[in-house]
Amino acid sequence: MEMRRLIGGLCLWAGACAPGVDAPNADLIVTRAAIWTGDDARPQAEALAVIGERLVAVGSTASIERWRGPDTVVLDAEGKRVLPGFNDSHVHLVQAGEQLRSVYLKDASSPEELARRLGEVAKSSTAGEWILGGDWDEQRWDPPVLPTRELIDGLTPENPVFVIRYDGHMALANSLALELAGVSRESPDPPAGSVVRSADGDPTGVLKIAAMPWRRS
Repeated sequence: MEMRRLIGGLCLWAGACAPGVDAPNADLIVTRAAIWTGDDARPQAEALAVIGERLVAVGSTASIERWRGPDTVVLDAEGKRVLPGFNDSHVHLVQAGEQLRSVYLKDASSPEELARRLGEVAKSSTAGEWILGGDWDEQRWDPPVLPTRELIDGLTPENPVFVIRYDGHMALANSLALELAGVSRESPDPPAGSVVRSADGDPTGVLKIAAMPWRRS
């Protein structure tokens, strides 16, 4: 439920439980908290009440006290921050946060556009700084072919590049990144992974599954 709608719903609860009218007994009350409400007009509260799995009231300690019953569990938050629960529906929260600081390639409509964006990042990066991120998707291209290190080497000569496909199962590395990782035509494929190679056996720059976190043997 959107937080603003939740706050509005809680206000209805407050109206139903005006002074002089008993509120149902809460199963849990949290007091002395720094509760983020998501309401710009009332951004923070200090107490809340829960019945079952439902948050039924948010407000001051005095307003929440009416929800206390003989079996209510009272948790003293000691001033700590309280936030709504985060339900990670396969979002990869940490990686998503890191992506915000990295190059975004998901909507690159061609290999040339992918290369252009990486080149732009390289121009504003210091020599030796890694270029990470990605989420590239070759299925958007016509034809849908995997990118190669040759596509980006000339635009990223001083920056190792390691950009991951949107599904997290493949990555594209430029020649500098492969060199730093010790990946060459002599490198064997690791178990449950592969180094994609050209017809003459050289790595194309695409690494699959277990080959992505490559370490020099």
